[in-house]
Amino acid sequence: MRSVVLLSRRHRLYAAAAEWKLRDVELFLFDSPSEALARISVGSTAVFVFDTRDYPRYRHVLRKFFSMKTDADVALVGPEGVLENLEEGGAEGALRRLPSDAEPDEIRQVVRRLLALRRVRERSGIVGRSRAIAETLSLIAHAAPLDVNVLILGESGTGKELVARAIHDNSTRSGAAFVSLNCGAMSEGVLESELFGHVRGAFTGAVADHDGVFKRADGGTLFLDEVAEMPLGMQTRFLRALETGEFTPVGGRTTLRSDIRLVAATHRDLAADAAQGRFRQDLYYRLRVVVIETPPLRERREDIPVLVDHFLTSENERHGMAVKGLSRAAELVLLEHDWPGNVRELRNVVSSLVVLKQAGRIEVADLPHDLTHASRPGLYLPVPLGAPGGPELDPGVLASTLLEIRQDLKEIKAMLHEGGDARQRDAWRVVNDGRLDPAGDVVETFSGEAGFSPLEQEGTGDLQTAERTLIDAALKATGGNRRLAARRLGISERTLYRKLKLYGLS
Repeated sequence: MRSVVLLSRRHRLYAAAAEWKLRDVELFLFDSPSEALARISVGSTAVFVFDTRDYPRYRHVLRKFFSMKTDADVALVGPEGVLENLEEGGAEGALRRLPSDAEPDEIRQVVRRLLALRRVRERSGIVGRSRAIAETLSLIAHAAPLDVNVLILGESGTGKELVARAIHDNSTRSGAAFVSLNCGAMSEGVLESELFGHVRGAFTGAVADHDGVFKRADGGTLFLDEVAEMPLGMQTRFLRALETGEFTPVGGRTTLRSDIRLVAATHRDLAADAAQGRFRQDLYYRLRVVVIETPPLRERREDIPVLVDHFLTSENERHGMAVKGLSRAAELVLLEHDWPGNVRELRNVVSSLVVLKQAGRIEVADLPHDLTHASRPGLYLPVPLGAPGGPELDPGVLASTLLEIRQDLKEIKAMLHEGGDARQRDAWRVVNDGRLDPAGDVVETFSGEAGFSPLEQEGTGDLQTAERTLIDAALKATGGNRRLAARRLGISERTLYRKLKLYGLS
């Protein structure tokens, strides 16, 4: 059973939470961070509610939480700045902030919404923790219980049928049939028979009565994929059946009735098709009561490692293999690929890799040639500057190194602010501009023998100057695309936006 963990020292919230009635969920209340984290480490936690207002070291608690192997969603109660410098890209769950003056009932509603989204995610088979996927799941959760038509838009391979099934599974019709039909590559006559069925003798080869999808989906959900491919003549008859619930099988004389919930999908721009007369406008408006767009994989690259891990587990179990995962270099190649076939293409690649590799870790050499030929993985260890005969320095390497150093400095500063050994506090202090300043002498060493050459230009050795230069270079290299620039630098978009403002690059 899933659980909700509440960490708070506010008696009013503590007392109100004890009265929450959460379906099929255990509620645990703590005022001790160590006890709350210990409970979360056991597993099965769905939502972690952290009231940060009485915890001066709340960032330390959150760092501990984010370092744990958990996909729990997080609801933080606190001021607007509570999310700053958290680098929430390290957390796999959804992150929500509630203001410091949030009422207990408001917090309860947020918890219920997070639980509802989790149920949708777990039942849907939709994998991913990106913002785009969270928005898709939210739309599914809102639209599924309402008995209205849904139009799903998205490129091929983005999981439109998964979304349709999730809508059915979370609807009031989940106990009835889910029937799907692809409208592509069908003549008008064949499509009419598939939709409405036919009677024996209706045409050559009709040796028996045949129920169409309208009949088979009665009481349930009908999913029409590639609905934009439906011939114009067929669209008129289909619209009438959709509006009245009545239809006549091909060759038949009896009018039948069917009660369906329609979910349609297409990879085309249906609004443009309707405007240009390739699709009936009245049918288009009938279909698009609720519109859900499935994002292409290239726009949610942060989900690629999650998807790969999911597919590896599935394929290992399916074939009895023992592939342990991807090397960092191989993972970066997958992250660089544009995936025109989207999630379907990624799954096929992983399936092929498992069958061919069978055991061990997947390296760059194991990847298909079209992936490695189109993308060159970078270097992953710092290399000497100016080393004779050495490799050329990759800006991504330097960026990664600088950011790691910066994170280490943040943690050191936090430790100094939050407490620690008195002698350590006396030895170091944080000056007004945020730099660490030693109380005594510091001896710096630099190994020229190893082939390193110190940067000679004045100011170029400053961390912030180098970071600003690298961010500027990343933006130029990606044509100003901030999402790609953030990924290239190895930081979250939120962090990049903050740094752009800091350095005046926005």
